[in-house]
Amino acid sequence: MIRIGAGKHKGLFLKVPQSKNTRPTMDKVRQAIFSAIKDKSVNAVVLDLFAGSGSMGIEALSRGAKKCYFIDRDRNTFKTLKENVLSLKEPEDKFALFLTDYRLFLKKSRGVRFDLVFLDPPYRFTIDADIIRYLMENEMLEEGAVIVSEQDYPNESIDGLSMKEYRYGQKHVAIYKKED
Repeated sequence: MIRIGAGKHKGLFLKVPQSKNTRPTMDKVRQAIFSAIKDKSVNAVVLDLFAGSGSMGIEALSRGAKKCYFIDRDRNTFKTLKENVLSLKEPEDKFALFLTDYRLFLKKSRGVRFDLVFLDPPYRFTIDADIIRYLMENEMLEEGAVIVSEQDYPNESIDGLSMKEYRYGQKHVAIYKKED
């Protein structure tokens, strides 16, 4: 089980999807990430791509996000994600759930601009930099946007973004900030 660490849903336990492809962010890593991004989730429009259990987006909602988009393409994982999000009893305008491939979601959502993005693709994928570039090229990031990238490999530097990388065991976590 995963537990929300702060905000109005503090202490809430979330279900974990039963999937080999899903690896929930450990509580202490999630808390370290939210400590590093400070109050960036307050009033933010959030994208939780490869959402899994939804712990990152739900933590953002708990800490005051305006809206969170949750995306996952695995049907069984999505079922757990949906249960977790609906357990919050938040108004429907606070979240959007999508059972779809990330590429299709991004293509159809070009008009949406995000303040905070969480990227945590399945093991072995090194697509975060490509996704971030796509978000930038299609003007899907607000000024001052923050992107959190979690992957099994070191993160790349990206033009137009500052980056600070942390290491938690085998996981590389980068926090990118869009330069004004």
